[in-house]
Amino acid sequence: MKTYSVRKRLRTPVRCQFCYFCDGTIANGIVWDLSETGWRSTGDHSVPVGTESTVYITLHEGKRSYNILIDTAVVRWSDGRVAGWEIIRVDEANRARLSDFVEQLKPVEQTLEQMTGSRW
Repeated sequence: MKTYSVRKRLRTPVRCQFCYFCDGTIANGIVWDLSETGWRSTGDHSVPVGTESTVYITLHEGKRSYNILIDTAVVRWSDGRVAGWEIIRVDEANRARLSDFVEQLKPVEQTLEQMTGSRW
């Protein structure tokens, strides 16, 4: 039986490229859902639960793209080539970039709800 845990943060739908190290080689994939604490992705290879890796995620803002470096991320769940990753260690500059990026993607209603503490 699968066990589930509550996510620390809601994920926001995105489509970003990422690369990670798997069995001594660089693998690529697509991040589909992203938060300040982790993401859901599809990769070139299946990655077992518990795998730790350094990860680069390419974020797109308008015509600009830049990579953020995640020093350590761990696979928390895996289903074939789809996996859920949790960020374990990232420096402050990359964490701030990721937070800003995710914040810009949040729907207006969600942001208003957080500001006012209520829904429309």
